[in-house]
Amino acid sequence: MQKGVIIFWSILVSLACIRLAFSFNEKRPDIGQCLKQVVSGVGTISTDPSRTETGQVLVIEVREMLAGPGVISCPSDLNIRAKTKLYPRFKFGDVVTFSGKLNPPYNFKSDDGRAFDYKGYLAKDDIYYEIKSAEIVLASTSVSEISLGSFSFTQVGSLLNFVSDALSTKLFAIKRGFVTNLNRTLGEPHAALAAGLVVGEKSALGPQLLEDFRTVGLIHIVVLSGFNITIVADALRRMLSPLPRVWGIMIGGVGMLLFGILVGGGATVVRSCFMASLALFADLVRRDYNVVRALLFAALIMLIQNPLILLHDPSFQLSFLATLGLILLASSIEKRLTWIPEKFGMRGTVASCFATQIFVSPFIFYMMGQLSIIGVVVNILVLPFISITMLAIFLTGAIGFLPGVIFAAISQFFGWCAHFLLTYELFMVQNFARLPFAAIHIPQFSGWYVVGFYLVFAVVYMYKHLRRIDKTVIM
Repeated sequence: MQKGVIIFWSILVSLACIRLAFSFNEKRPDIGQCLKQVVSGVGTISTDPSRTETGQVLVIEVREMLAGPGVISCPSDLNIRAKTKLYPRFKFGDVVTFSGKLNPPYNFKSDDGRAFDYKGYLAKDDIYYEIKSAEIVLASTSVSEISLGSFSFTQVGSLLNFVSDALSTKLFAIKRGFVTNLNRTLGEPHAALAAGLVVGEKSALGPQLLEDFRTVGLIHIVVLSGFNITIVADALRRMLSPLPRVWGIMIGGVGMLLFGILVGGGATVVRSCFMASLALFADLVRRDYNVVRALLFAALIMLIQNPLILLHDPSFQLSFLATLGLILLASSIEKRLTWIPEKFGMRGTVASCFATQIFVSPFIFYMMGQLSIIGVVVNILVLPFISITMLAIFLTGAIGFLPGVIFAAISQFFGWCAHFLLTYELFMVQNFARLPFAAIHIPQFSGWYVVGFYLVFAVVYMYKHLRRIDKTVIM
């Protein structure tokens, strides 16, 4: 390896390690006497709200906040996570007034004793306080509206932030419209599953259906966007393989960008699309070794930007593992699936699904503590259809934006296709989940076992890789 390459990687790894080391010393902002007091204030909704059956969860970027009967002035440079009623519906960019008791988040444990670092999970997004029962009232519909009115750019932020907020507002509006198109065409619970598969709206599925997916070992397809985006990237790679290499790269990159825009363009989607796009690019240019380095490069850049995602962002962790599994295992698995026909890329699709499934499973066992006994059977029956299902869902929702009777009919046609596939998948999940031996709970175990699994895999993979190189040199 060249000296310059070694220096480059050494600098990159060192920066990531330094950022990670300093992140452990970061403390939540002190709000003094305002802690555990009833506060009221004004702020802007800084992310797309998530909705459950019982309410909405908002992240509010505080502009001004007061507390207590003595009207104590509170620090305003912070984000607050607030849960409120389901209606009225709020959206990204809305300026709202809020009130409620301000508390720090607390870690909690599941029924089997598994601890979840809830404080770290929120801290990665710069959230250190929450209001669990907030009263929220709309003050204005968007940041851009305020900025062009009585506020200047210097008051709202830089021009770059202004453009970013305006773009995010549009992206999230597209996402809401996409989900609305699915609801209108598919109905429930099919629309809920479709939204979970494509845009990660797992809250719409309801607790019982989510538990069924956990029982049969398929929860990753509806809650881990990295897994789904990896499937999309690999499907694009296979569809574009007959094209000239340059065209394939360009169309594949645009396709991933459009998919990211369609599902809302949030931080999770951006990270997953970036990592999956690198895998797509490297595979199309046939640089199998460099694709691993490209993936590591992407991960290190993300860690330098936000080191907290390494330990506290399951989406980053799973998208990295899923993409790495696709790179390292898919080809080997595909060679052994000779009993599956190659027509329509079926063998490759199954291999890609199993590669990602195998590689993320140890981490999922550690996180969720559940081993699906019939998971292998259900995965064989369901996973080969996930890519085509996502494509049908994509076309249903995307064409639904186009005006006219013809486009409405086309959207409805793809909606019927998606409905048929989703019905099959729901039937498999719900019926297999009812079996008495469907799953067993795994007692809590140390995360070092998971680390050990991946270290052993790395050693074995490198050993076989070096042996292949030796054989090539001898020949």
